[in-house]
Amino acid sequence: MNLFITNREIVTVGTSEMIRSDGKEHAGDNLRFGEYLDGKLILFPEPENEMEISYVGIKKLQPTDLKGSSRFFKQLYDGLTTNKGDVLFFIHGFNTDLNDVKDCFDRLNKRYVIDGSPIKHIVIFTWPSKSPDIPLHYRDDQYDAQRSGITLARCFEKVVIFFNRFLKQDENAPCQRHIHLMAHSMGNQVLEFMLLSLPHKYELFREIILVAADVEYTIFDPHEPFEKLIDIGYRVHIYFHEHDVVLDISKYTKNFNNRLGRYGRKSTDNMKDVFDIDVTHTKDDFDQSIGINELNHWYYYSSTDVVKDIIRVLNGKDSKYIVK
Repeated sequence: MNLFITNREIVTVGTSEMIRSDGKEHAGDNLRFGEYLDGKLILFPEPENEMEISYVGIKKLQPTDLKGSSRFFKQLYDGLTTNKGDVLFFIHGFNTDLNDVKDCFDRLNKRYVIDGSPIKHIVIFTWPSKSPDIPLHYRDDQYDAQRSGITLARCFEKVVIFFNRFLKQDENAPCQRHIHLMAHSMGNQVLEFMLLSLPHKYELFREIILVAADVEYTIFDPHEPFEKLIDIGYRVHIYFHEHDVVLDISKYTKNFNNRLGRYGRKSTDNMKDVFDIDVTHTKDDFDQSIGINELNHWYYYSSTDVVKDIIRVLNGKDSKYIVK
């Protein structure tokens, strides 16, 4: 099952709603929910009243009878209780238009929804990261990532409300499965501003995987945003590559800070259940179809060695590349 959450701009074409596809919009405050099915991003209808987002009394309803986040949560719950398997919640980086989002779904399914992996369902938060065809937009994407993090915090709160009303108030059985979080590149800035905007921290995720993180390498220091990241997950693994060409280029042209995805944490003191994972000596697979060989930035799907290691972590085991 493939679901998405977005704060991209929604436009109406005739009688149908669509996500704006030219990549020129800015981050909005409205959250929309939908499904990726047969190569298409399909929006769920917007709720029309408070009753449709109360999450109470929906156990016996089909997801198609519901709207918005109620349909999203019910469809996910049904999938977790019938098909089993865990959820991988993915936050993409910058330079990601709608076609790239579809590619993300396809690649994550190909790499992680396989035998030996606990993942059976993919959920992507897609924010208004602009098309690669639009030049010089790093700063625009950075602004949108930060604003999107604030919006994503509201979604986090919706999940907590759903748990309280659907599971506790309506006394429905928990699905007994895990949600794992993976954030790539500038998606870590989305995560940063989500954390800064959360009024309360709840342990929602099992494994948290940070890949090629485009945030400062001091972000886990005392009083910095990711110091409390462990409050929303069971373990945190920080994958970094010293020869990440994309982060190297951006350091000298756009963002001059030392990045977590290039160096790992500046300080590794007193952080239980937070691990630095050095994948510098791994290589991208040589695959002409993906066209990113030797950039060492998309290794969460472009390197078989790294994919296998991430699956080890998702299965609760220790990474082979942990820094000691």
